[in-house]
Amino acid sequence: MLTLFCGLVIGWERGVASAAPAETFPVEYWDGSLAEIKDKQSVALVIIRSSVLDATGNDEPIIREALTAEPRLAPRHRFAYSLIARKLNQYIRKYRSLRPADQTSRADFILYFKLIEYRRMLNGVYPYGELFVILNSKPETTGSARIIWRTNKIVFAEDAIKALLRDLKQVRGEQ
Repeated sequence: MLTLFCGLVIGWERGVASAAPAETFPVEYWDGSLAEIKDKQSVALVIIRSSVLDATGNDEPIIREALTAEPRLAPRHRFAYSLIARKLNQYIRKYRSLRPADQTSRADFILYFKLIEYRRMLNGVYPYGELFVILNSKPETTGSARIIWRTNKIVFAEDAIKALLRDLKQVRGEQ
């Protein structure tokens, strides 16, 4: 006789089980919240293709990659860049609360898309990766650069930017 045992897992937060109510969403904020960039306007978009994922949970390699990268090289990965840049430009034109930065040192925060792979399905090519929002440290301020938001898993580039812009609109009170 075969007996099956099924259980309901409510939610996970950083590897620890928690009994969260059913209406809560997965944790998407890492070390801060988007409220820290509520009044910041300058943003740099960085896209780097990486075949290695860091499973240690250490943010330092990610931050180092993002700070040393050049935004002008992001169009090298045209397909992923065009998907993210198109949604970001629509947001900029509609709300006028952001402006692009040509260097990571001039940006208040960095949108860093770590491109993992291109998946080919249904006669289409889809870029997958992780999106990070990194609060840039300026010489005149105290503190260091840190990740304040990230996608909760590896996702399609367009889904990642939609989730970020949804949360950013909510924090800034834009509709």
